[in-house]
Amino acid sequence: MKRHIIILVAGMLYLTATPEAKAQVPAASAFTGLIKKVIVAIDIKVQRLQNQTIALQNAEQQVENTLHLNSLNGIADWLTKEKDLYAGYYRELSKVRRLIVDYDAVKRIISQQSQVLSEYRNANALFRRDPHFSPTELKYMGNIYSGILQESLRNLDETITVISDLAAQMDDAERLERISLAAKAMQTNLDHLRQFNRQNAALSFQRAKDGRDRAAVKQFYGIQ
Repeated sequence: MKRHIIILVAGMLYLTATPEAKAQVPAASAFTGLIKKVIVAIDIKVQRLQNQTIALQNAEQQVENTLHLNSLNGIADWLTKEKDLYAGYYRELSKVRRLIVDYDAVKRIISQQSQVLSEYRNANALFRRDPHFSPTELKYMGNIYSGILQESLRNLDETITVISDLAAQMDDAERLERISLAAKAMQTNLDHLRQFNRQNAALSFQRAKDGRDRAAVKQFYGIQ
């Protein structure tokens, strides 16, 4: 969280800096290319999480179907081996269902990530059309956005690690706790993105030249 706050403060200090200070910013294409790569990576991670969710749901259905099929073969005539088989099925079903509970939390993370990307794209498109920001300032905004998006990518990576086969040795409490932390971090990304967007819209309003210009800015950003 401290890292995000530092980035946001640095961003606002930059937007009010002198032209001489702004001259130190790298080319816009570098930030644009980096952001595109991060977004592609995010899309891949989200697709992987969605595929794993579907796989778990299919596994649950398969175990349930097997249990139902075996019950039709005469539960009253169970032998010890058959009882052990059923016990194994139930253990597997219980494990899958516990993981699916985890995936409900993962779905929330995916939804939050979707909001981050959507609100970034909308805000970025508006700022690039706003005459109150210079090209150099837009480059720096890209740097701030890149930092937030890369942090959200790191949160997705953490989520994938927690729910992967490699993390199967975790107990339920630890897995849920780590997923919960990833969800909170993702919400922090969204909150900071919104804060940065509001600050930039407010700055544009401050730079408006007259009443007509201020009215146009308010309508452009939906400022109440």
